[in-house]
Amino acid sequence: MLVKVFESEDMASALKKVKETLGPDALIISTRTIRKGGLGVLGKPILEVTAAIEPAAVAGGAARSSAAPRRADPYQGAQRRNRSGNEAKSDEISYEDIWNPGRQDPAPRPPRSEAAPRETGEIHALRGEIDELKSLMRNFLSETRVGATAVQPAAAVGQTLPVTPLPAPVSAPRTGRRRAAAGSGEGRELNSLVQLLRARGIDEEAAETIVRFAAQRAAPEQQQNPEVMRAIFSDVIGDLIQVSRRPVGQRRQRRLALIGPTGVGKTTTIAKLAAEHLLGGGQSVALVTIDTFRIAAVEQLKVYGEIMNLPVEVVVSPKQMRGVLNRHNDKDLILIDTAGRSPRDEVNLKNLEEILAPDLATENHLVLSAATRDEDLYEAVTRFGRVPLHNLVFTKIDECANLGVLLNVHLRHNFPLAYLTNGQRVPEDILVADAKKIAQLILGQR
Repeated sequence: MLVKVFESEDMASALKKVKETLGPDALIISTRTIRKGGLGVLGKPILEVTAAIEPAAVAGGAARSSAAPRRADPYQGAQRRNRSGNEAKSDEISYEDIWNPGRQDPAPRPPRSEAAPRETGEIHALRGEIDELKSLMRNFLSETRVGATAVQPAAAVGQTLPVTPLPAPVSAPRTGRRRAAAGSGEGRELNSLVQLLRARGIDEEAAETIVRFAAQRAAPEQQQNPEVMRAIFSDVIGDLIQVSRRPVGQRRQRRLALIGPTGVGKTTTIAKLAAEHLLGGGQSVALVTIDTFRIAAVEQLKVYGEIMNLPVEVVVSPKQMRGVLNRHNDKDLILIDTAGRSPRDEVNLKNLEEILAPDLATENHLVLSAATRDEDLYEAVTRFGRVPLHNLVFTKIDECANLGVLLNVHLRHNFPLAYLTNGQRVPEDILVADAKKIAQLILGQR
């Protein structure tokens, strides 16, 4: 699957770029407003659109192989957990709920014509996407001509800007089309698939995209097989996920800095990474902390250093950081622990930005708890992004029942996933990010 990010001043020109680059069959995954060319709200607002398409569609619609996708292990239902009574009933949806005829009575499908056996399948879906793009273009061009006087004024200096994507342009036509199809058996089936993914914590826009890609890959008879559809969902989600590529055969020193909000487990993750590279890779490692706000954090890192016989340095200024890095220039890996910061603390974020200066060539990993609300995670990525960021690390995935948030944050902000942690044990409870494994976790395959 080909995923690309486009930047433009408005949605109309962004969609034009999508169509010119990926063709009319491209699907919009996410949209958001960013600012460039200035500090904070002084930057110019830019619309960022993430779109995707199957490589075969870009190449001109190569014929799909008739072979069925690989079989997955027998599906054992949507993994039901003991949950609080206020959770949504949609969490109880399973593949069997969708396809078992004893549980639902969908309207009969109209007979398929032999001349066009797939007309109501993937071709219909593709034509629908083309119509959607055309409709969006017409709507935005019309708004540009007629509603020029209704443009909202630019945000004042110091005003908090929204970080949520533009909802109406993409979701409105799609939602309308889904409602229009709700009367057919096929429409209800696709909508049920969307709800199944929503129950896993995947946001609506991403869920609809996944279902459309899955429908393109599956033959009509395969869409009735829960095992096959689960495997296809896993493949599609895996294709949408980008993981951090670890250097192969590269001998230069790596400098990994872990930053993020308070209480997400940065220091423990530092210890896990140190043990992984020291014991598993035989690399020389040095530990550095700039978390001087908490004495316990410094002492905790020193204890880990003593256990693994690693040097531990405490840094309080950019000048000290440069001296420490020069002193440990012989090490294969330097791991830098930072103090937990509020995403809204502009002063501390500025200090962090200075101490991790770009010329130091640190790989900045934003550490986030998977048990946090989506909106808070979006804000954290946006505000910490000034450092700048290179990769994401998700902790506490063992405390989160539905891991769709991993995909939501990744698709919205386009940062690769580097590591996941699933417990407090050092060094056992850490996983190197793998797209296939993450897709399985999101679908509840622990």
